[in-house]
Amino acid sequence: MAKPDQECLKHLGGGYGDALCYGNLSADLARNNKKIYENVRAKIPVANSHAKLLDAYMSAQDNALKFCELQRDAGAGWERSLDGSMFPALYGECVYNVRKAQNKFLTDLLEMSKW
Repeated sequence: MAKPDQECLKHLGGGYGDALCYGNLSADLARNNKKIYENVRAKIPVANSHAKLLDAYMSAQDNALKFCELQRDAGAGWERSLDGSMFPALYGECVYNVRKAQNKFLTDLLEMSKW
């Protein structure tokens, strides 16, 4: 599978194209985050409490995505806006930002675990 091109971030303008851009980039980050998580998880000694803590972090990040609905729906008068308007792009941007922050955290954690 080809890696999504971040060039789309330079051409945001609202609507379906933005949602597609964020969606593809978020999916790529999620796959990459899973790989980094697995790499970090493998470095934690068996029966070490940090393994559960890392698992809880990953679960919390997945659960945090539901809060992206607030941003999307606030702009739509608190109605679910899943049509081709700009509001799904707001949701996509939020998900992308959560996954991007998760990626930085996990990447930093992986680097620290190499010391």
